[in-house]
Amino acid sequence: MARDYRALPSEFTVRATSSSAIQFELYNGTARLDLTGVGTVELWLKNQAGGTSMTDNLTGQLSINGTAGGSITWTPATGTLASGSAPYSAYFKLKPAGSQYFIPEATELTIHVRSAF
Repeated sequence: MARDYRALPSEFTVRATSSSAIQFELYNGTARLDLTGVGTVELWLKNQAGGTSMTDNLTGQLSINGTAGGSITWTPATGTLASGSAPYSAYFKLKPAGSQYFIPEATELTIHVRSAF
């Protein structure tokens, strides 16, 4: 099967200072990606000024919810997403033993952040 890695949702909006969990489904084509054997999953963020940050499933903000279903939950720390720094671009970096690949491949995820009032 040819690689056609993507993540859903590909674009979403959150409220600034939110620490609510965000669920992602990772796919290769129309099939959910099997995460069995993937040791580390990283989520990379870039704000509109170009600053980057990373979190992974080893340090706490990302969790893999059953390896066969391609489901990942990100629970951002309060203050991770600021409306003045939005929109953010993001992608997942999966690191099975001896290799790595990126999801999505063709573009980045987009995270919009609304101001808290």
